[in-house]
Amino acid sequence: MRPYLFSFKIGGVVVRAEPSWLFLALLVGWSLAVGFFPDQNAALGTSTYVFMAILGVFGLTFSIIAHELAHTFVGRALGMPINRVTLFMFGGAAELEEEPKSPMIELVMALAGPLMSLFLALVFSQLAMLDLAGGPQAPLAMVLAYLGLINLLLGLFNMLPAFPLDGGRVLRALIWLLGGDRRKATRWASLAGEGFAVFFILAGIYVLISTGSLAGLWWVLIGFFLRGAAKSSRVELETRLALGDIAAIDLVTPDIETADAGMTVADFIAEKLVRHHRDWFAVTDGERLVGRAGLAEAQAVPLEARATTRLSAIAIKPGVNDILPARAGADRAFAQMQKHHLLRVYLLDGERFAGTLSMVDLLEYARLRNLFADARLG
Repeated sequence: MRPYLFSFKIGGVVVRAEPSWLFLALLVGWSLAVGFFPDQNAALGTSTYVFMAILGVFGLTFSIIAHELAHTFVGRALGMPINRVTLFMFGGAAELEEEPKSPMIELVMALAGPLMSLFLALVFSQLAMLDLAGGPQAPLAMVLAYLGLINLLLGLFNMLPAFPLDGGRVLRALIWLLGGDRRKATRWASLAGEGFAVFFILAGIYVLISTGSLAGLWWVLIGFFLRGAAKSSRVELETRLALGDIAAIDLVTPDIETADAGMTVADFIAEKLVRHHRDWFAVTDGERLVGRAGLAEAQAVPLEARATTRLSAIAIKPGVNDILPARAGADRAFAQMQKHHLLRVYLLDGERFAGTLSMVDLLEYARLRNLFADARLG
């Protein structure tokens, strides 16, 4: 299991932060404490600036979570299965388990986050102007004003038509709505995203060279992140679309080679691993799946025990996420492997083992189908 700085549930949605989020929190906190707040009011003490910076970081964290939860709850109301929000170095993401079924769902869901940010910008700005905040130079008012500003920038930045930012998803939804082709809409939106990414990289390099400001480096990092995210999002969607009309079992090689649970480890090594030049095999008892065993499991058995130890004793039992109905869609298999970081799933036809499907099989099929988009491969 991957480590997270924190994790909690709200409304059935898991909210968690990757370790890289700490880098962003420290960077923002440092810039607030030594730059932003002292520039607004130089008469305060160091401890006050530090306390204000901590409040600012917590407020930013709350704002990004609220932004992503807006996507999440609107998406769920529209039938989208979204169960996790993850914070990381460049912000946050509501993790989609499947792509939107229609352009209108995508459009409404994409707009929800920026609208939440703009709403928070208005709320924090109004709170900063209340007498209770102590006036524009008071610490509380300065923190609230900062949160108003950062939410405004967050909302506007996310509306840039740079896929996979929210604005890029809005662009994709509009192109999809007008043209009726989600694949082409994704490609155009991704190209826009890559174009903005190149702009951020070049602008960041210019700022870094001309001023020496580390802000330039941050823009370069954002540019590389956007470029990678745009490409990976496009590839993921094209893969899902290519797999959307074929069953998982149809991508399994017909001649399934398995190892019998009753054979000894010595026989398994000689007759399976060595003869077939493979690292692992599905282990079966008749037609029932027992698990899998491979080179590592066989080597772990002492040499003197290999002739008497049955394969069933060393087979690794499949978990609930390792198994899928044979007639399930190949896109479901892809989503399940992605979600749980699996290299393969076992397909069952009722209680009968039907075969093993790997991520490599799925990606290669999708690659070829997208390469020959007009061919009837399925």
